[in-house]
Amino acid sequence: MTQTIKIHTIGPLQVTGPNGENLAPNGAKSCALLAILALTDGKSRPRRFLEEKLWSGRAPEQAGQSLRQELTQIRRAFGGYKDCFVVDRLSVSLNPEWVTVDYDTVEIRPTESRDLLEGLVVRDAAFESWLGEVREAFERRKTANAAKDKGLVLRTRPALAGSGSQGILGEVLADQIGQNIAEQVRAWRQVSVRMAENDQDAAEIEIDAHVVEEGGKSLAFIRLIHPETGRVLYTQKAQVDAGSMQVASEDLLADITVEAAEKTLDALAKVFSSERPELASAAMARRAVREMESFEGSRLDVAERLLRGAYDIDRNGLFLAWQSLLKTIQLTELLSTDGDADRALIQELNRKAMEQDGENPLVQALVSQVQVLMFADLGAANSVAQQRLNPNLSGAFSMVSLASANMWDGDSEAAYALTKMATSVAGRSSFHHWWDTFHCISCIASRRFDEAIKFGESATKAAPNFRPPLRHLLALYAHTGQHEKMHLVAERLKRLEPGFSLDKFKSDEAYPVRTLRHARLLDFPTDG
Repeated sequence: MTQTIKIHTIGPLQVTGPNGENLAPNGAKSCALLAILALTDGKSRPRRFLEEKLWSGRAPEQAGQSLRQELTQIRRAFGGYKDCFVVDRLSVSLNPEWVTVDYDTVEIRPTESRDLLEGLVVRDAAFESWLGEVREAFERRKTANAAKDKGLVLRTRPALAGSGSQGILGEVLADQIGQNIAEQVRAWRQVSVRMAENDQDAAEIEIDAHVVEEGGKSLAFIRLIHPETGRVLYTQKAQVDAGSMQVASEDLLADITVEAAEKTLDALAKVFSSERPELASAAMARRAVREMESFEGSRLDVAERLLRGAYDIDRNGLFLAWQSLLKTIQLTELLSTDGDADRALIQELNRKAMEQDGENPLVQALVSQVQVLMFADLGAANSVAQQRLNPNLSGAFSMVSLASANMWDGDSEAAYALTKMATSVAGRSSFHHWWDTFHCISCIASRRFDEAIKFGESATKAAPNFRPPLRHLLALYAHTGQHEKMHLVAERLKRLEPGFSLDKFKSDEAYPVRTLRHARLLDFPTDG
């Protein structure tokens, strides 16, 4: 089938075939069932979910029988297009290749007067609750496009005339901070210039970074303020080598600019209204990343809900890219209940993220990272390698993507250089244990075992329940004769990972310790 059917959810529910024919089923419950699928990411729901939303007052057996009747009605209405409607023993789906939904594709403006699913009435409290939630999300989306047009206005102060290399360095630092912020929230960056005030939008965050001599040392003073209130959102002082302009292209101060951006984003709620969609969604995403940093199953579930909520408010592809990384973490942590379905969802999230915001370097980097980790897609790593590996958050993810590809190709020295650079760039990020773990792995591949232990221990200190560094530390401790530590790590893994055993760790080819296996670090006695 090459032609698609269209489902219209803005206004009254309509289902039309390729030639405009009406394919909508008769009956409110059949229409409600289609609406639930159409407004679900992935276009699929478990049977039990549908039963609970449409027949919440019935026993499971009765609800199942009612669902089967409505499924028959929908198949009959679809006629020759019934292959678009996929039903199996556990779930019901719309084939996303053959079905398009206006909610996914139409740019919803604040002036949109139609409601979502107008006139659809199903007298079931569970469905009414679901319908209320999606209509609230629809209302939030009405204002999200205004956020795309405006966004947060960032302004950097130019160097003073005659300030030389110190002035240029200050501008570079301010620009790096602005870029880090703009990759994580919809924002416009401006340089303060001599022009009439009404020729520029009022700055909402002012970024000031200047370098001065003090006590024979060059010091960078960084400050981000909210001009309207004068509140300082972030301030920092750091020593720099102002005589070396390489600092403008390398990572010597990258960790400070990454930290400045993250701390500023965390402080936005103190000075801006939560009604602004681009800021409300960015705040939810920051909370989600904080939850992800724990790598705990329940907190990863919270992060997933937050990212979905952020995407409801502002259709920003970055939130899809973060969801893709989250799903990757769940698979790596052996928390997924359906690996094949999650891998398919990851591919769909990556595709949509790139379609919607593929120009954002952080989106590119996250998608590339996931493609390499989950699918050994070395082309994804090569695509980011063609771009400059900027010393910022997106650059750090890109460095790990390229390092992973290098390890697949057997170039452990190139991988080591890249992950070492990434840990320097993201050393002050709240997510630094992610890069510490990859550097631990690249150290193992290049047989730098003492350094691998150092970074593995750093990662586990920051995230005690993150399993990958623990797995690698277990083998490293065994290899270096630290048997007491080896057994302590094994006990931690047994608590975190049901079914874990040292025999499984050493002999199960499917267990996720590929680098340890290639480095021949799994052949160690377990009774030491």
